[in-house]
Amino acid sequence: MKASIIETLELHHDDLYSRWVQDLDETTDRLNISYYQITQVKNELFESIYKSLHQENDRFIKDFDELYKKIVENNEALEYISTGYQSFRRAALWILLKEDLPKEEVLDIYQEVDRWFDPVFNKMISKCTDSWEETFNVQKKTLVELSAPVIQLYDHISVMPLVGHIDEERINRIQENLLAGVTKYHSSIVFMDITGVPVLDTFAAQGIIESTRAAGLLGAECILVGVRPEIAQTLINLGIDLKELKTFSSLNNGLVFAQNQLEH
Repeated sequence: MKASIIETLELHHDDLYSRWVQDLDETTDRLNISYYQITQVKNELFESIYKSLHQENDRFIKDFDELYKKIVENNEALEYISTGYQSFRRAALWILLKEDLPKEEVLDIYQEVDRWFDPVFNKMISKCTDSWEETFNVQKKTLVELSAPVIQLYDHISVMPLVGHIDEERINRIQENLLAGVTKYHSSIVFMDITGVPVLDTFAAQGIIESTRAAGLLGAECILVGVRPEIAQTLINLGIDLKELKTFSSLNNGLVFAQNQLEH
C-alpha cells in the first residue's frame, strides 16, 4: 500500500479503531457472535489487520497464525475474523474518503485499498480453511480409531474393521461392540480385520484373544484377518494356540472359508 495512505491511517489511528469497532459490533450483533465482544480479542484482531498494512505476506501469515490458534476452538472464528477484515476495509475507506477529493484520487484510493485487501483477505481465508481441515482430519482419524463397528456382510457373517493403535480403552470398546454386534446380527462368524492396525503388541493381542473368547460364549466364532508376518510372529511368541484362533492374511480368504463352513 502507498506510504501516503498508510501515513493517513496512522494519523487517524484512534478514529480508525473506533470506526472499526462500531462497524464490527453492528455486524457481529446481526450475526449473533457474542463471544467476540471481549475487548482483548478485538484488540488483537485489529492489531493483526493493522500490521498487515506494513507486512510482507509471509510475515503476516506467521503473525496471523498465532492469533488464529487462540480462537480456532470457537465455531465462529472464521466468520468473525472475515467480518473483522471487511469492517477494517470499510473503516479505512471511511477515514481516507472523509475529505472532498477529486474523482481520480477517490478511484486511486479504492484501487490501492483493494490491492492490499484482496490478497491479504484471501490468504487469511486460505489459512483458516487449511487449519480447519487439518483439525477436522485429526478429529476424523481419532474418531475412526476410537470406533470399532460391527458390520453385517451376509446372514450370520459380520466384520469388525480395526484401525489405529489399540490401547486399554479401545480393547474395552472393541469387546463391548463385538458382543453387541454378535447379538444384533445373530452372527455365527465375525471377522476381526486388523489390516489397519500398525502394530499388534502383547497387550493388544491378549485383548483381542479375550474378546474372541467372550464372543464364543455367545456362539460366534471370531476369525482374525489381515494378519501380516510380524503379527503372526507376535501371536506365536505369546504362546497362543492357533487352533483356538483362526487367522487369514486377507478378508477375502476368510470369506471363502466362512462360506464353505456355513454351506456344510
